[in-house]
Amino acid sequence: MKQLSALFIAVISITAIFSLSTFGAFAKCFAAPGQALLNAQSISKVAASMDRKVSTEHSYHRPRAVPGTVFRDALKDGGQGPQMVVLPTGRFQMGSPPTEAGRDSDEGPVRTVTIGQGIAMGRYEVTFADYDHFVVAQGGTRRPSDFTWGRGRRPVIDVNWNEAQAYAAWLSDQTGKPYRLPSEAEWEYAARAGTTTAYRWGDGIGVNRANCDGCGSEWDYTQTAPVGSFAANAFGLYDMHGNVWEWTGYCGHGSYRGRPTDGRVWMSDCASTSALVRGGSWADVPRFLRSAFRLRVTPSNRYRNIGFRPVRDLSP
Repeated sequence: MKQLSALFIAVISITAIFSLSTFGAFAKCFAAPGQALLNAQSISKVAASMDRKVSTEHSYHRPRAVPGTVFRDALKDGGQGPQMVVLPTGRFQMGSPPTEAGRDSDEGPVRTVTIGQGIAMGRYEVTFADYDHFVVAQGGTRRPSDFTWGRGRRPVIDVNWNEAQAYAAWLSDQTGKPYRLPSEAEWEYAARAGTTTAYRWGDGIGVNRANCDGCGSEWDYTQTAPVGSFAANAFGLYDMHGNVWEWTGYCGHGSYRGRPTDGRVWMSDCASTSALVRGGSWADVPRFLRSAFRLRVTPSNRYRNIGFRPVRDLSP
């Protein structure tokens, strides 16, 4: 199975770091900045600005179960949850064929998976504006670092699997709706958005279609990009390839043999105490951005190139 070194930028409590292909960027990736004071007023201003930009195109509080509908659930504290998109139900081929360039053995065997339960998924990766609201509301919750790249509309990073789960649980409590991390199958179904190629736009990485080490964007191999900087896929989701890896609600099985085919999270018979991340990041070479690529990491660790997006179960 791929080692943690495939991630390139690992930010953990002992500030360990692993590089994909070179150690030349240590200075860029090691130094942890001082923690700034939390400013609830500035957070509210960012959130309000984001609301104004999207209010004319979104349904609030009561989403219609029509694929493509964008909505935000109301929070008990008076705020709004992250932007969510209703996904279509359907079937897809999960994994990659042996002929796909850059394929790893744990991406198979290819199998048909049915996503039959209605779900909505985060339109973007959870932003610092979203997560900082959670930090303020909870009081005493650790504030993740932005490594001087900026907060607001950039994807939250420096959060581990448990913290991502805690955010989803908080959304559930605040909205009265079932939020969680996506299963691996749900994540890949959403990333493919009806495609069977390595990336949702084809089998080559192209130019300026995502943020990675070799994607041709202004943020390549440097830092995260603001969410929504690239075109959405056919399901209306942004940044499913690159920018930051995304935590899933799934543990680290070594292959798809014996896995359920209904898309649910499978947490039994885990091969190790690891969690799966998907999608690749600004620090990774293009092959790690493929829809089928899987990476196991330690769930208690924090990284500056891992974030997440939530899923919400919809009533039948």
